Amino acid sequence: MKKFVTLVCTAGALIGPPALAADMAIKAPRAAPPAPSSDWTGVYLGAYWGMSINQSSANTPGPLVGGTGPGAVDLNNSGWTGGGTLGANWQFAPSWLVGVEGDFGRLGGSRLFDEFDDADTMGAKTSWYATARGRLGYVTGPGLIYVTGGGAWVHVTDTFGIATGATQSATTTAGAAVGGGIEVKLSRNWSAKTEYLYIGAGNHTFLSNAQGVPGTPTTVSHDFQVVKSGLNYRFDGGWDGLPFFAGTLQPTNHNWNGLYLGGNAGAGSSLTHTSSVGGPFILAGGNDLNGIGFVGGGQVGYNYMLWSKYLLGVEGDFNGFALQHHVTDWNELPPNIVFTEKTSWYATIRGRVGVSTGPALLYFTGGVAFVRFQDGVMPDPNPADFVAGGVSSKTSSGWTFGGGTEVALDAHWSAKLESLFVDAGTSTHQSYAVPFGPAPVQFKERFGIVRAGLNYAFN
Repeated sequence: MKKFVTLVCTAGALIGPPALAADMAIKAPRAAPPAPSSDWTGVYLGAYWGMSINQSSANTPGPLVGGTGPGAVDLNNSGWTGGGTLGANWQFAPSWLVGVEGDFGRLGGSRLFDEFDDADTMGAKTSWYATARGRLGYVTGPGLIYVTGGGAWVHVTDTFGIATGATQSATTTAGAAVGGGIEVKLSRNWSAKTEYLYIGAGNHTFLSNAQGVPGTPTTVSHDFQVVKSGLNYRFDGGWDGLPFFAGTLQPTNHNWNGLYLGGNAGAGSSLTHTSSVGGPFILAGGNDLNGIGFVGGGQVGYNYMLWSKYLLGVEGDFNGFALQHHVTDWNELPPNIVFTEKTSWYATIRGRVGVSTGPALLYFTGGVAFVRFQDGVMPDPNPADFVAGGVSSKTSSGWTFGGGTEVALDAHWSAKLESLFVDAGTSTHQSYAVPFGPAPVQFKERFGIVRAGLNYAFN
């Protein structure tokens, strides 16, 4: 399985600062926060890279027509994204910004599999996407926190049909994109950003279902999420060389060293795949479990700034995770097979490593994760239907990695945008009972988390 990765991650190690007698001295009063002084107005050109999540679903409506049953096939996968950006900003009032931005790039990712208990194939492959969006942001000086939204276009090839002769259809779908991000100045004209976009790319309809039965159309819906990092260059009439973090740190009254406490909120997506080896009368295959739900909670951590520039830290968090999703397996004559997924909470303990620009941190993070979830095949109330079913709850441990950007708001407060991939292991459940089974189904529990947060530093 291709992993949902926003950045290649290395776990950080906690290094405690030595105890100094000088720490007992009375600290000098802090200077007042500087007024926003960085100029964001102008035309800019940039490049970006990152990861995408494709969550598609093929649905055939009921009632039973032509010997096939209604139901759905979920599909999810991840891939790399990268491309270019062109935009313009106007800063006013003086802490607010409006702008327009367009981007065009590769949207990687391909998923193709045999659907559970049918000789049918489901798949989707993306090639490119484009957006045209407005931006509204708040300027913190060298930092910009913004929301964005507008139109989106995605070129995708859908596959659905009998495995020996599945139908492929390539189309460019149109929809909408919404999201937000954090952008920080690296120098006068160079800036780095971390951005999240949710793209609802519309639907595509096959005129017959996977068995080729006319008059029973199959509709494939397309939804994508993009998490990307990038560099932008603002044109102001003079050349500004790329600093590569080698120059002097920008001034700030925020001290990144020490203990901090904060909260976060965002969205969590299921990247769960199921697979079955089949049974005496059951064909091998699987289904994916999509779904998106609210995540929110709190974090506590400790930063140690090496030479005032490089971040070494540790962070722990505990969060609610309200995701619930069911998939009624496609073309399953009664009794129906229903795959189910429900999450309650997740927690992580991670290291952080990164670099500071002065008023901002750009970092990678990784460590261990714990997820409380319920999954399985929903049992049928009629034993004669031979649906054994098996749904259970468990707390599973695994691992996580990701990255983000954090920008200072004043001497104590900072805001961040962060993404994590979480692998919570596997679980196995029965589907059909004897004589059709046993037909165990394995659930590979994977999740993508995107969240925004506020931290308060005790220093």
